[in-house]
Amino acid sequence: MAYKPELEESIHESYEQYRQLIYNSPLAIGAECHDRIVLLNNAGARLFGMPGPGHLIGRPVFDFLQPDYHAAVKQYFQQTIEGKTELSPLEIKIRRDDGTAVDVEISANYFTYQNKPAVQFALYVISNRKNMEALIFQSKQDWEETFHTITDMITVHDKDFNIIYANRAAQDMLSLPHVDGSVLHKCFKYYHGTECPPPGCPSCSCLKTGIPANFEIYEPHLNMYIEIRSMPRLDSNNQLVGLIHIARDVSERKRAEEAIRKAKDELELRVEERTYKLRIINEQLKDEIAERKTAVEALQKSEGKFRNLSQEFDALLNGIPDNLVLLSPDLKIMWANKAAALLNKDGSELPGQYCYSSCCNLISPCDNCPTLRSFMSGKEEASEISAAQDKIWDIRAFPIKDETGKVKSVIELARDITEKINLEAGATRTRHLASLGELAAGVAHEINNPINNIVNYGQILIDEFKTENRDDEIARRIIKDGDRIATIVKSLLSFARIRKEEKCLMPLHEIFSDTLSLTSAQIRKDGIHLTVDIPSRPIKIPVHPQQIQQVFLNIISNSRFALNQKYPGTHENKILEIKCDEIRIDGQKYVRIVFLDNGTGIPANVIDKVVNPFFSTKPNRIGTGLGLSISHGIISEHGGKLLINSAEGDFTVITINLPINGDGEE
Repeated sequence: MAYKPELEESIHESYEQYRQLIYNSPLAIGAECHDRIVLLNNAGARLFGMPGPGHLIGRPVFDFLQPDYHAAVKQYFQQTIEGKTELSPLEIKIRRDDGTAVDVEISANYFTYQNKPAVQFALYVISNRKNMEALIFQSKQDWEETFHTITDMITVHDKDFNIIYANRAAQDMLSLPHVDGSVLHKCFKYYHGTECPPPGCPSCSCLKTGIPANFEIYEPHLNMYIEIRSMPRLDSNNQLVGLIHIARDVSERKRAEEAIRKAKDELELRVEERTYKLRIINEQLKDEIAERKTAVEALQKSEGKFRNLSQEFDALLNGIPDNLVLLSPDLKIMWANKAAALLNKDGSELPGQYCYSSCCNLISPCDNCPTLRSFMSGKEEASEISAAQDKIWDIRAFPIKDETGKVKSVIELARDITEKINLEAGATRTRHLASLGELAAGVAHEINNPINNIVNYGQILIDEFKTENRDDEIARRIIKDGDRIATIVKSLLSFARIRKEEKCLMPLHEIFSDTLSLTSAQIRKDGIHLTVDIPSRPIKIPVHPQQIQQVFLNIISNSRFALNQKYPGTHENKILEIKCDEIRIDGQKYVRIVFLDNGTGIPANVIDKVVNPFFSTKPNRIGTGLGLSISHGIISEHGGKLLINSAEGDFTVITINLPINGDGEE
């Protein structure tokens, strides 16, 4: 055969094109012979993490496979060399040069390399597909978990009424065998207990029309009423391929509806019976209508009068400011007037609630409950009961008896007498103070004369000792202590005396001196450390001295109580500090007096209420709740301000700002 250069050139060109096609292919392509790599394109080198194919030629193929896949790949290559066809691609993991693993799919073809059997292989990276499959699997798991946790029965049917999928609720309630597609389970057998769809089955209509259907049906073999929603299943081409059933057990609801229906029927029957009886009575009345016309007119007038009287009586009961409730034997409220309803803080209806729960926030009847006693005795009962928020109620119970004389209900009238009790306590305290003031004034007058004599005798001794050149220290001490007693008596008389004089310019230190002379002994007795910081320069303010002294006494009394509550004995922190200085507010001169104690303090939720009349943080019947209220009023009448700052369990600061007229100096 003659040599043809053009044929060789054509073959060489075809080979070069094929080589370029293989080496530049984006798909990893290679060949192996006797388990070693003999050919590999650039994409294969990149897949194995190498700079180029030359770094891999001659190396064993299994160096780049995960050990778990060695046997499978070896068998796959052997079957390829043996000429087996229709081998499916194999999913394996390869190991890159940097040690990372990559999921790939390998396919192989028989190949001859240098007259030796070899295998040409192609590698497809399937990492993204594997991740997607994992996500799809997880989504399927989540969907199935949600599907099976739904308490309604859900079944999926094909067009031949076969149940192809069911959730756990449906399997349990319908007693379905395991649905795996190998055995056909007809829906009508398990839903209706029949061998064919029941006549007029809405699901059959849904299969024909593709329109959802809702229906309720009682299934004897399930012993339940079920509510079924039948919905069409459509494929990707919007073609009807089956149904979805969502069924719910509505037996309880149906039983309730049946009970309501029976009650309605019974009511209608009673109404009919009553109507029949009324019809007979009406027929009888027709015969007597002429004679009883006057009586009917009178009855109509009486009815109108009764209606008006009932309205007036209702308005009267609702107009009573006291709480008025009608109670059943188990202490449930049957009726309540508006005053009682206003005390119900949660806004719910009072009828049907227990009185001790809604009124006193208790879980059992109050101690000494007059209503319980009235039910047992059949007589009117009364009690004073202390309830929540330091309220005191005067409660009276009036029994209502039936025709046999048994108490069927009790009317309870409750009146808030907290203010009355506090007023009585305040009045009693006022009478005691008045009596004490009269007694103090009498005692002070009786003490004044001997004190004056003692001071005079002391002065006589000083005069005699002076002429005799003797030490008069003891005599001077007698005069000093006598003057001190006279000052205390003067302060006591000043506080006990009831005066209605006009305001006068009074040195502030004199008011403090009179106040402390009355309280210093008690402060020392309580073990309280008293510190007083008053300017040495006299400050005169226009005041009613007795009223300002009363304010100071009230504040000091409250501080003593708080300190004694926190520190029953002596303590280094049992301190009452009083400070005084001049300030300016909006260009006007004021004197600021500050009382600071380290006592129990005032809770934050009531600090804005402590100046209200009858509000007290002291135990019931100990404090009247009038001290700070009166003090606040006195300071306001003097054109000043009384400010309170406190931290519960830590301290209380009472600040008084009083205006100064002129320069405030003597």
